[in-house]
Amino acid sequence: MKPDEKIVKDYQVGDIVRTTESFGPNPAGSLAMVYETYPDNDVKVPEVISIILTNGHDIGSFNHTEQTESLTWLGNVDIAYVYSSPSQLMADYRDGYFNQAFAEAQVISEQVGVSSVV
Repeated sequence: MKPDEKIVKDYQVGDIVRTTESFGPNPAGSLAMVYETYPDNDVKVPEVISIILTNGHDIGSFNHTEQTESLTWLGNVDIAYVYSSPSQLMADYRDGYFNQAFAEAQVISEQVGVSSVV
């Protein structure tokens, strides 16, 4: 699959995405990583995903329709993260848990011609 294709993606933790629209102060094109997936009660497949931007903003969860409309898949980094709570996510971000993954995400985005704006 090529980046920027709008097709159904089975996201997993560590997938790198860019936003195709702004979310609050975060402009379209912001680089983010999937940190959680869970079943969508309304459909059997695909799952809901949650993403965190490279600047630490947790912009929430995206159902299948929102994933297709608001996110573009770029690639995947190897990270084993198990989400437990919003406060733990922020503590992990502050403690640098995601630093290496975000550095790899930046390389991926540059390889596919997408630079991070955040």
